[in-house]
Amino acid sequence: MARRLWYVVVPTPGLVLGLVLGLVFGLVLGAGCTGPGVDKAGGRRDANPLVLRLASPNVTAEELGPFFDEVARRSSGTIRVDVHSGWRSGEIGSEAGLIDDVKIGRVDFGVVGSRAFDSAGTLRLRALQTPLLITSYAAEERVLTDASLVARMLDGFDAIGLTGLGIMPGPLQYPVGIDGALVSPGDYVGRTVGVTQSLVAEQTMRALGGHPARFPIAGEVSTFDGIVNHIGSVAGNQYDKVAKDLTADVVLWSRPLVLFANRSSFQRLSSDQQHILRQAVAGSFTAVEQAVRSGEAEGLGDLCRRGERLLTAGSANLAALRRAVQPVYDSLARDPGTAELIAAISAQVQGVTPEPAPSCQPSPPPGAEPSAASMLDGVYRVSTKPGDYDDPNPVPENYGTYISVFKHHHFAFTQQYRDACTWAYGTFIITADQMQWTFLDGGGTAPTHSSNKPGEVFTFTWSLYRDTLTLSAARDNPNSPSPFTAKPWQRTGTDPALRHLNQRCPPPPNALG
Repeated sequence: MARRLWYVVVPTPGLVLGLVLGLVFGLVLGAGCTGPGVDKAGGRRDANPLVLRLASPNVTAEELGPFFDEVARRSSGTIRVDVHSGWRSGEIGSEAGLIDDVKIGRVDFGVVGSRAFDSAGTLRLRALQTPLLITSYAAEERVLTDASLVARMLDGFDAIGLTGLGIMPGPLQYPVGIDGALVSPGDYVGRTVGVTQSLVAEQTMRALGGHPARFPIAGEVSTFDGIVNHIGSVAGNQYDKVAKDLTADVVLWSRPLVLFANRSSFQRLSSDQQHILRQAVAGSFTAVEQAVRSGEAEGLGDLCRRGERLLTAGSANLAALRRAVQPVYDSLARDPGTAELIAAISAQVQGVTPEPAPSCQPSPPPGAEPSAASMLDGVYRVSTKPGDYDDPNPVPENYGTYISVFKHHHFAFTQQYRDACTWAYGTFIITADQMQWTFLDGGGTAPTHSSNKPGEVFTFTWSLYRDTLTLSAARDNPNSPSPFTAKPWQRTGTDPALRHLNQRCPPPPNALG
């Protein structure tokens, strides 16, 4: 999910054998990867770093960036992680496919949701997908920080040719109605509900009387009656165009991330290198969890601004849902190892105080200063190139010539660099020394799908002096993307009209209100 322009992982469309055959985990020491500078993990590159190739269908820098940072820190820059995202892009079984690819050594380092392992020859991770068992981030943290419990869940990986490095927290999954709400068990009866890559999820939908249908990551969902997904994905993929009813107090399960390696390749690493990787998982856990929660909060804000309805099932419906999914518990308990883990997880989450269910808070009074906004009226331009700011993974949507028009409380801009030509527009408010942009839409030609989405909010501190507009990162606010703060913007005209924008990829005619 590419919602932010300032950190996008490398896309690997499909399974490109010419790219990955011969990649050996722990043995890739190419001169092409040894130049000076900043690596993807944010640390200094060693002259001859050990390059580890990590593949995932849907990993995001927001989720796993702290792990990459921790690897660089603990190894003093001698180990570097190169990320290949979009693995088996568009395939319904992309996560299970990656597990198979790692098993046979086609690629040696992977990360997928724990849900995908229920069809991969190891059963114990199914315990994490048990419906209505892990229903809060507090509960997920309690379970995944129990080292002995995690070790038991990863036990059995050796038998299928894998080594489990650890389990990271992931986002909570909610039912979202497309053709009506999904609140009570009766709402699922006879309805087609989209799920992603999990036999347990399919079994749960059948227990509720529904028809499960798998769909690929970021796939089309408009033909379903509902979906189960996390808030960041609903917002980032704009599923809310059709999926309007999110049941905010029903968490069916979470999506923890499992980091794993080809067993033979991992054994070829030195004991110190193996230790660094395992410790990096534990050392980055808290930061990853914060990133996951932040991603949900950002996605929730986007959905609320776009009019998503957040529904409440209530205690009676929650109890009815638990009764309805009892056959899933009974089925999972037929495997003694899974039954023991479900019992252990149940004991861990007992007494955990969950965080409040997501809700759309009323928008505070904007406190906008019209005179300050009007003083910005005009056309501004800035040009950037790779190297102008610290960008761990340059993509064309982040660079080039930006032209922006401010008109009262509306803004619109275009960006062009190489094969990227994008547009976006929205509204802005100014309070004290801060400026906040709220996007209404974005589009154009975006090779890595990083155009801005409706409802996104960016916050900057700002100053205007003699036609030079300087935007800076707002204190304690992660939504101050570097492409806009790298250099000052120069006002090139005082006529705030769309005709001054790039006409190769202009925004709609109503972009300025």
